[in-house]
Amino acid sequence: MDVGGHEHQHSQFVDDQDLPQWLYERARRAVLDRRLRVDQSLTDTLQAHGPAGLFIDPESILVSSSLRHTRSSARKGTAMHHAHLSDQAFVIIAKSLAEGVGVAATARIQGVDKKTVLLVLAKAGEHAAKIDRALMRNLIVSECQLDEMWSFIGKKEKNLEPDEKLRGELGDAWIWIAFDAVNKVAIASVIGKRTQPHAVELLQKVKRVTARMPTLFSSDQLDQYGNALLEVYGTLMTPPRKPGPGRPPNPRLVPPDDLLYVQVVKEYKKSRVVKVTRKVVFGDPDRVSAILESSSVSSAINTSYIERYNGTVRHIDARCTRKTLRFSKCKDNHVRQLALSFAYYHLCLPHRSLSKQYGQPTTPIMAAGLTDHVWTMGELLTSRDENLRSQS
Repeated sequence: MDVGGHEHQHSQFVDDQDLPQWLYERARRAVLDRRLRVDQSLTDTLQAHGPAGLFIDPESILVSSSLRHTRSSARKGTAMHHAHLSDQAFVIIAKSLAEGVGVAATARIQGVDKKTVLLVLAKAGEHAAKIDRALMRNLIVSECQLDEMWSFIGKKEKNLEPDEKLRGELGDAWIWIAFDAVNKVAIASVIGKRTQPHAVELLQKVKRVTARMPTLFSSDQLDQYGNALLEVYGTLMTPPRKPGPGRPPNPRLVPPDDLLYVQVVKEYKKSRVVKVTRKVVFGDPDRVSAILESSSVSSAINTSYIERYNGTVRHIDARCTRKTLRFSKCKDNHVRQLALSFAYYHLCLPHRSLSKQYGQPTTPIMAAGLTDHVWTMGELLTSRDENLRSQS
């Protein structure tokens, strides 16, 4: 047999279950119809050793080489890579999901199987998360508002069985969000229980994507935020020892001088807010007042902007809409849908107040100076994150 030419002695191996023979036959057919160019050293190996030559140098195995020359290679690095749908169909399904349409409804509207919609969600959501990570770098944030939004996976927490509670996969799935009140950017998000480690994870993400610590943090009265701020931004200090007998004090975390953290405390009566008070937790109250006086968006301590954004999330993410059957049945799809919704909001949806402020259609990412135009869904799904990182 001549691997490099067209002459061959047989047309097909009989035993399809023999992996070496199957790989050998596939490589031979690829060479014959000119889909694959084999270097001379590999050709010599095949001629000398037959199918066993495929495993002499695993790095040069022909199957992985042939994949680089298939029609899907033009999509490599995009959300459509290895997808059987056309670009237009893929974009329409992804946009439908990002606009708050459920999976089953999207399948009926587009005339495709539900599994196809879930495949698009998986690919589009994971790709959108990569694009968001590539763009969210060195942000300058003046007012960072923190809040958590309730959602659930599978069933509500009160309906969980004891073994399901132990696994921690189902039940309440709080969406922790850090929000830039000025540019309307969701800086970071975490999905998990309402526990301290998730609050710390949220603040660690904020620290990772910002060029410096945000000027002012604000939240509701949840205790986890103050402790998380200390753990992420605090400094370890040993208090001076008091005179007299006793053990020396242990080191403890203290807030740095430039950390400003305020809270909005709401008092409820019969599930209704009856009183709202505001307090400064970390920092100088005079500095907080000066920042609010010079702010372009806030005149008092508040969490209004992130609470308004929570409403937007419930509008564009069908899995967060209350009292419907569109809730997530597994965490992976919950995370993917949220990533797709966040990226679509950041890049493709002009924000009304920002557009009015700048006199042209403006998205949150544009206001933050990370891009100069409104993206289409197609651009979001076909952009490559490595190109965005190299441009920044």
